[in-house]
Amino acid sequence: MKQYYSCLDTAYVKYVPQPLQHLANADKARKLGGSVAFYTSEDFASLASQGVIRSKLEERTEGINGVIFFTLRQFFYSGNLNIEFLRYILDLGYEIHFARE
Repeated sequence: MKQYYSCLDTAYVKYVPQPLQHLANADKARKLGGSVAFYTSEDFASLASQGVIRSKLEERTEGINGVIFFTLRQFFYSGNLNIEFLRYILDLGYEIHFARE
C-alpha cells in the first residue's frame, strides 16, 4: 500500500476547514490505493516558501511515495506558480497529487 504525506492549505481554511481538508486528502490517498502517513500544513509565515513541507521531504522518510496537497493554489502563494518546487519534489522521486483538482 502506498503512503503519502498530506499537506493542508492553511490559507484556504476560511473556505474549507481543516477537518474537511483532512477528509479530502485521505479520500484522495484511498483512491490512489494508499493512505496518509503524516499530515502537515504551512505556517502563515512559510506559505510562500513552503518551508514546512520542504523540510519534511528532506527527511527522506522510507516508504513515502508522495505528497497530496489540498489544492494547486498552494503553489501560487509566492506570487507565481512555484514550478521549481514542483520539479524539486518530482526529482526527489515523489508523486504529487491534489485532492481538490
